[in-house]
Amino acid sequence: MSDSVLVITTPTAAAKWWATSYPARYYACPNSSVLLGGYPSVMWVDVNVFPSAPSWLPAASGMIALTEAEWTARSTVDQIIENGAVQTYVATTTTTTTTDATTTTTSTAS
Repeated sequence: MSDSVLVITTPTAAAKWWATSYPARYYACPNSSVLLGGYPSVMWVDVNVFPSAPSWLPAASGMIALTEAEWTARSTVDQIIENGAVQTYVATTTTTTTTDATTTTTSTAS
């Protein structure tokens, strides 16, 4: 009689392609082709949706890493990257106030 050993293996998930080059899953990437007030707009990137690195994807150091909470709470309207942070763009406005001069003439009957 021989001894037999039963080996049970559990399949492990393969590492994601981005796991070493992109430590975060979510990023805000400056989009210099669309400017708001001279600032790059934001291109939101979830690296997990790509089967491999797209050729246009910058290095992680050229983007702003986001947590899952930041990703979920992000706004997609009028977002810019200024001073290394995502901000809402508010257009500068100029208010011009003019005053109309009114002349009042008073006449006296004689």
